[in-house]
Amino acid sequence: MAGTERGARGGRPVRRRRRARGGRSARGGRTPGAAGAARWTTDRRWRHDLGTALLCAALLLGLALLVDGVRGSLDLPRAALWLGLAVLLHAALHPVRTGARPGELRTWGLVRRHTVRTDRLVSLTETGGLVPRLLLRDTSGHRLSCETAVLTANPLLWHRLDTDLRTSRRLGLLRTGAEVLDRLEERVDREVLGEEGTRGA
Repeated sequence: MAGTERGARGGRPVRRRRRARGGRSARGGRTPGAAGAARWTTDRRWRHDLGTALLCAALLLGLALLVDGVRGSLDLPRAALWLGLAVLLHAALHPVRTGARPGELRTWGLVRRHTVRTDRLVSLTETGGLVPRLLLRDTSGHRLSCETAVLTANPLLWHRLDTDLRTSRRLGLLRTGAEVLDRLEERVDREVLGEEGTRGA
C-alpha cells in the first residue's frame, strides 16, 4: 500500500508522516524552526500610563459613590451616572500604545489602530504645541501620528524606527523630514546619556 511500510516485528502497516507545505506537519502543528512574524517593540511606559488612567477612573467612581453614600442620596440611577463618568474619564486618559517592527510603525487606541510602512515613508513632520507629535505618511497614503516623547523615551523603539527611516531616505522616498530625523536622534542620545548618568550616580 502506498505511503505505508511493514513493521519489523508485528507485520502491522505503519503509516509514514507526511509534511505539508508551508512548514506544517500533516497533523496541523507548525514544525520547529518555521519562521514566525517579527515581534513588536512597544512603548515601555504604556503599562504604567494605563494603570494611571485606570486608577484615576477608579478614584473618581469611588469618591463619588462615597459622597453620595454619606449624604444618603445614592441610588441606582446615580450609581450608573458616576460609573458612566468614570468610563468616560478612562476613555479620555487611555494611553495610545505605540509599537514598531521591521518595516512598520503602529498605534493602538481604544477603538482604532493606524499603521504606516516605515521603510516606504515620504514625509516626516513634527508639530509644536503642548504635546509635540510626529506625523508620518507612507507611499500608500497611510498616515500616523504619535507623541515625540514616546520615541525619545524608548531607545529601542526609536532604533527600530530610525533604521527604516534611513532606508526610506536612502531610497529617495523621504522628501521632507531629514532635519526632523537629525533632531530626534540628538534628543534620544541625550535621553540615553541622562539615564546612564542617573544610574551611575
